[in-house]
Amino acid sequence: MGLDLKLSQKGLLLVAIPLLFQIVFVVVLAGLIATAENDARIAKRGERITARVGNVSKGLIEAELALIGYGCRRYPQLKERYEAIDLQLPKDLEQLKKLSKDVPEIATNITSLDVDIARLRQNMRVSLAGIESGNWMPAVVKLASQSTNSYFSVKKEIESITGQIKKNYKTDAETESMKSLIWTVLIVMLCSNIVVTIFMALYFSNSIAGRLKILADNAVRVKDHKELNAPISGNDEIADLDKVFHSMSNALTKAEARKAEFVSMISHDLRSPLTSLQFTLALAEKGSFGELNEKGKERFQRADFTVQRLVKLINELLDIEKMEAGMLHMEMIPEDLDALIKRSIDSVAPLAEKKSIAIETPSSGLKVNVEADRIVQVLVNLISNAIKFAPEGSKIVVSGNELPTGAKVTVADEGRGIPKQMVSSIFDRFSQVEKEDATAHGGSGLGLAICKAIIEGHGGIIGVDSEEGSGSRFWFIVQKC
Repeated sequence: MGLDLKLSQKGLLLVAIPLLFQIVFVVVLAGLIATAENDARIAKRGERITARVGNVSKGLIEAELALIGYGCRRYPQLKERYEAIDLQLPKDLEQLKKLSKDVPEIATNITSLDVDIARLRQNMRVSLAGIESGNWMPAVVKLASQSTNSYFSVKKEIESITGQIKKNYKTDAETESMKSLIWTVLIVMLCSNIVVTIFMALYFSNSIAGRLKILADNAVRVKDHKELNAPISGNDEIADLDKVFHSMSNALTKAEARKAEFVSMISHDLRSPLTSLQFTLALAEKGSFGELNEKGKERFQRADFTVQRLVKLINELLDIEKMEAGMLHMEMIPEDLDALIKRSIDSVAPLAEKKSIAIETPSSGLKVNVEADRIVQVLVNLISNAIKFAPEGSKIVVSGNELPTGAKVTVADEGRGIPKQMVSSIFDRFSQVEKEDATAHGGSGLGLAICKAIIEGHGGIIGVDSEEGSGSRFWFIVQKC
C-alpha cells in the first residue's frame, strides 16, 4: 500500500532520501579521509623523529671518534669536527622535543635521552680539557671508559624511542589497509545510494503510473459513457483528480438523462403537434376551410414555411443526437459513387436552376462501402450549401477521386468562401459564417454538424479548403470497395 502523501511530498521524499544517503556518505568519507591524513601526518612526524634520533646517535659516535683522534694526532680539523657536532646536538634535541611534545610517551624518553647526552657531552668536554693540558693518554682512556657506560644508557633510550614510534605510528601495511577501507566504504556507499535511488524511483513511479493509468482509463470511460473504476485511495492530487472525474461522471450521467428527456419531449410534445399544425395549414391554404383572400394566403404560406423550418430543425436535432449517442445504426454495403452523386443532384436541381447554377459531375467509376441514404443526405446538404452561397450563373463541381486510403468526394463552388478564423469551427453545431445567414438562407447551423457525424459514423473524415473570396471545397473520404 502506497504512502498517503501528496505528489509534492513524494517528490521531496524521492530527492531527500538519496540526498540523506549522500550526506552520510560524504560525512563518513570525510572522516575516513581526515583520519588517513592525520595518520599520514603522524607517520611523517615519526619519520622525522626517527631521522633526528639517528642523527643524534650518529653525532655522538662521530664526536667521540673525532675527540679520540684529536687526542692521538692533534689534528685541528678533528677538534673542529668535534666542536661542530657538540654545537649541533642541543639543536637536534630541541627539535626532537618539539616534534614529540604532544606524544607524552616519546617526550619522556626524549627528556631522558637529553640527560644522558648532556652527561656524555660533559665527559667529552672534560676529556678535551685533559688533552689540551698535554695529558692526552689518561684523558682518552678515561673518555673511552666513561663513554661506554653512558652510551649504553643513550642506546637504551634510543631503542625505547624507536619502539614508541613503531607503537604509535601507522605502518605501511596499516596505511594501505586504511586506503583499502576508504575505497570499500566509497564503493559500498555509492552502490547503496544508487540502489536506494532506483528503488525509490521505481516505487513512486509504479505508484503514480498505476494510478495515472486508472485516471486515463476513467477518461476513456467518461467519453464512452461507461461506469468508472473504483475511486482511487489516498489524499494526493491524483486521488483528488479522480474524485473530480467521478463527480463529473455523475454530473454527465444526470445531464445525459435530462438530455434524453429533452429529446423525448421534443420528439413527442413538439414534433407531433407541429406536424399536425403543418398539415392543418396546408389544408387551409388549399381552401379546405373556406376560401382565403390573397393576404390570407400569403400569411398562411409564411406560417407554413416557419413550421417547416421548425420541423426541419427538430428533425436535425434528433438526428444529430442519435448519431452522437451511437443510436443511429448504419448498414454499409457497396454502392456506385456516381449514382449516389446523381441522386443528390436530382434532389437539389430545382434550387440550382432557380439561380442558373451549373452542376458538373465528372465520372469517377468508383465503388464505395457506405449507407446510400446517409451519403446522399451528406451530399444534398453540401450541394445545397454550395448553391445557397454561390453567385447566380456560377458553377459547382461534384467529383470523386480515388486515394490510397479511400474515395474522396469533393463539392467545389465559386462562392464567397469562408474566413480563415471560421474554418476550424465550421462543422460545430449552430455554426454560421455570418449571423445573418440563418435568416437570409434559412439555415439552422446543424447541417454540417450532421454531415460530420454521418461521415465519422462511416469511419471517414470530412473537411474544407477555403479562402475568403475564392470559393470553398468541401470534401469527405469514405471507404472504397
